[in-house]
Amino acid sequence: MLKSNRQRQIFNLVEEKGFLKVSEASELLGVAEMTIRRDLVELEDNGLIVRVHGGAKKLQKQNSQYIELSHIQKKSLNIEEKKHIAKIAARLIEEEDVIFIGAGTTTEYIYDFINVNTVKVITNSISIFNRFKSDSRFDLILIGGKLRERTGSFIGYFTRKMIQDIKVNKVFIGANGIKGNYITTAEEEEGVIHQIILNNSDENYVLVDNTKFGIEAFQVLSNVTDVTAVITDWKIKPQYEAYYRGKCKIIKEKS
Repeated sequence: MLKSNRQRQIFNLVEEKGFLKVSEASELLGVAEMTIRRDLVELEDNGLIVRVHGGAKKLQKQNSQYIELSHIQKKSLNIEEKKHIAKIAARLIEEEDVIFIGAGTTTEYIYDFINVNTVKVITNSISIFNRFKSDSRFDLILIGGKLRERTGSFIGYFTRKMIQDIKVNKVFIGANGIKGNYITTAEEEEGVIHQIILNNSDENYVLVDNTKFGIEAFQVLSNVTDVTAVITDWKIKPQYEAYYRGKCKIIKEKS
């Protein structure tokens, strides 16, 4: 059994049981206890479990709970990584695509790297709208509603009502965390908007830098198995990459 597959199974057992003995894991997976102990060290180093005497326990939510920063605060963080991710995302956009771009300091950079002549761009983000509004290549639609100032995005009943009838080729959204099988966000109203458009799209891309792995925010957006790909940067920890490559497509190549 490949180490990445074995460690993924160990992590899943810890998540399911809450506590896993070294001896139990050794018996279930058919490998030596010393191998299990080494795996537990790596899993703990990557923030996935907590080692205790005789085994490992599930990482408690408070150790990885997401605290939402404002849009302005986020703009100064991980700039090169965000540009790297946005450049990869931009390469996926083709002529005459109809796309949705969600609010976020990573998704804002997509505009800088798009190399097409005609694309329809739909967004509920003022920041995304402002990036695209003066460029004649883009047929731009801003979905209005109640403004959430913290992220500069429109949410609420009117936003949901309008977006329900929109069908797109590709969705590009950010997320506040990815942990276990779930992609999560900090605000339920924004999450609902994203859930609707994810269901109305042919291809769904989630853009997250390496710091988002192992983080759990308030609301589940999607299962990782239900998205087309997760786009991240070259700093993703090897254990996270190995774990999620077994569940979904991970794109992190140098752009």
